Amino acid sequence: MVKKITALLSAVAIAFFFVFGVSHAETVTSGKMFKTFNSQYKQANYDYKSGSLKLEDAKTFKLDKPIKVKNGNDEVQVTTVQAAVAHFKTMRDGIFFKDWKDYAYYAPDAGVVLTEGDVMNIPAIKAYEKAHSTSVRLELGPISGFLALIIIVPIIAAFVLSRRGYSSLEFKLNNNLIEPAKK
Repeated sequence: MVKKITALLSAVAIAFFFVFGVSHAETVTSGKMFKTFNSQYKQANYDYKSGSLKLEDAKTFKLDKPIKVKNGNDEVQVTTVQAAVAHFKTMRDGIFFKDWKDYAYYAPDAGVVLTEGDVMNIPAIKAYEKAHSTSVRLELGPISGFLALIIIVPIIAAFVLSRRGYSSLEFKLNNNLIEPAKK
């Protein structure tokens, strides 16, 4: 019975790792925008996992009316905005994995990263945001695997040791060393 429960828990843990550990995302863009966001996320997140950045569904929007954006102390006029959904991972302490899905806005003419506040009044960007979602998801696979080890290993050890345990009563009964009870 214990072997069946252990096998079932192991199978569930392995299935959980495969379901939540596989990503079907494709990198759509690279180049200067990719390098800029890669360095930005490295600076913003100390636990950023290198090589995990993927920019998906990249679109370029030509603005009818240019917007003005601050770049340090200068004010830059932006006529083109590139938008993408950025997927990247962070790994804290080797077991806490987070999947980040965030909007990435870039002005290729000026080489400036734009914030959501910079592009919030552009109708095409609003439609792009409605078509895509953002999220932060904690991967539970490594955490649940660690917890399963904490529970499963002692159960297996107890099962193995109980089979090998020495019983003096069993020895005495097998070798007729116990006298029958007197009435």
